[in-house]
Amino acid sequence: MPVQVAIAMFLLYDSLGAAVITSVVGIMCVLVFVVLGTRRNKRFQSNVMKCRDSRMKATNDMLNYMHVIKFQAWEEHFNKRIQAFR
Repeated sequence: MPVQVAIAMFLLYDSLGAAVITSVVGIMCVLVFVVLGTRRNKRFQSNVMKCRDSRMKATNDMLNYMHVIKFQAWEEHFNKRIQAFR
């Protein structure tokens, strides 16, 4: 593949001249910005997911605690009904 790219660049340079060099430099600059932007976006997304995971864990813990408190509140009521059936 590198040989094919080199041949294509030579043919383009032969046809278009120095504009090919300028366009290749421009494409390389754009490629660098895309790679840097992608890395930055990946780092941002991983930070967002870490924060989201911690919030979801806290929410689930709170709901479980509420569930336990609710059952404890009904415990006396159920004990009275069970005693009534005995």
